[in-house]
Amino acid sequence: MAFFKKGFWEALIVTVAIATVLLFVTWQVAHTPTGPGAEELRDNVNFLSGELDTLKQRLDRSQAREAVLAREADVLRQANRLLREEESQRQAELNTLQSELDFYRRLAGTGGAQSGLDVYRAELLSTASDRVFQFVLTLTQNIRRAAIISGRVRIDVEGTLDDRPVTLYWSQLGSDEPEPTFRFKYFQQLEGYLALPQGFIPIRWLVTLEAKGARNPVQRSYNWEVLLAEPDD
Repeated sequence: MAFFKKGFWEALIVTVAIATVLLFVTWQVAHTPTGPGAEELRDNVNFLSGELDTLKQRLDRSQAREAVLAREADVLRQANRLLREEESQRQAELNTLQSELDFYRRLAGTGGAQSGLDVYRAELLSTASDRVFQFVLTLTQNIRRAAIISGRVRIDVEGTLDDRPVTLYWSQLGSDEPEPTFRFKYFQQLEGYLALPQGFIPIRWLVTLEAKGARNPVQRSYNWEVLLAEPDD
């Protein structure tokens, strides 16, 4: 591409130079009395006219080649963009499939762990308000347990307010509803909203699952900023 651009500009410069010389010689012929030198000037005019025609043809060919190369480069750019988009889409699909596979392995207990009740996935999503956040919790238990499990979810948020460490409990997170409860056999998804008071800076999100009949609750802690920055699948 650079080679043809260089040839194009070289041909253009030479064409302009010859055209200038030709005009000058033509002017001389027109203003020189007929004599022995006039015939030589006419020959020079004819020669330069031929050279000018040749360079014009070369210039036209260079312009045509440059136009073709420009179209080819544009096609290649579009093809590369489409390939990158397709690759990103395939990677997203693979990530989704892997996530689903991990989910079902967790349920079936084929991953080696035979854990019971747990938080399979915790999501934190921004809303139109910079103080309100949507949360999504996916709870699971091993299929081999094959029993309905129920209980409640305790949600707390640790952070700072006026440079002091503060823990906000469910009743302080802007909801008049009772804390979420769960009842399921294999998995369940819970959703809700957390409204933070003005000036409060969240640091950690604490989730505690208290199942009926269970001796010890299941406790999970999530870094607020990291969880909020995680992309949706």
